[in-house]
Amino acid sequence: MEHLDDGEASENNVDEVEVTNNTPLICGLPDDISLLCLARVPRKYHSVLKAVSRRWRDLVCSEEWLYYRRKHKLDATWIYALCRDKLDHVCCFVLDPTSSRKSWKLIHGVPPHVMKRKGMGFEALGNKLFLLGGCGWSEDATDEVYSYNASLNSWVKAASLSTAR
Repeated sequence: MEHLDDGEASENNVDEVEVTNNTPLICGLPDDISLLCLARVPRKYHSVLKAVSRRWRDLVCSEEWLYYRRKHKLDATWIYALCRDKLDHVCCFVLDPTSSRKSWKLIHGVPPHVMKRKGMGFEALGNKLFLLGGCGWSEDATDEVYSYNASLNSWVKAASLSTAR
């Protein structure tokens, strides 16, 4: 995985790659050229890139990867939707606007105790989707926040809201 000084990307060193592994990303190519190539792979194929090797997975899941793609205008905006199914459970979907099929994909793993909440807010920032607050018939408003990381394809509990909503 590549690391920038202290984990921060600066204008002077963002294209430099510090190799922490002796194995190149792509055999026969310097890592900076490999990064240039891999960063151009559309987001819908990133799960395939992550399956190639531990090093590629770490790269695709890194903040440096996101920054590099953003800096070179290679990132794509995806559209998210928060819906309810027939059982009145919360469901999250994502639409890849670059896809030729333009189909909605269900995001799995919404925390079970969140699925019945009403009045929840949601926001997409970078590669993360946030579910904010909400309440249920038998529970008061909550300050809980859950974050979906599109790079890791996983949900985690995030920092709480300052007040329940």
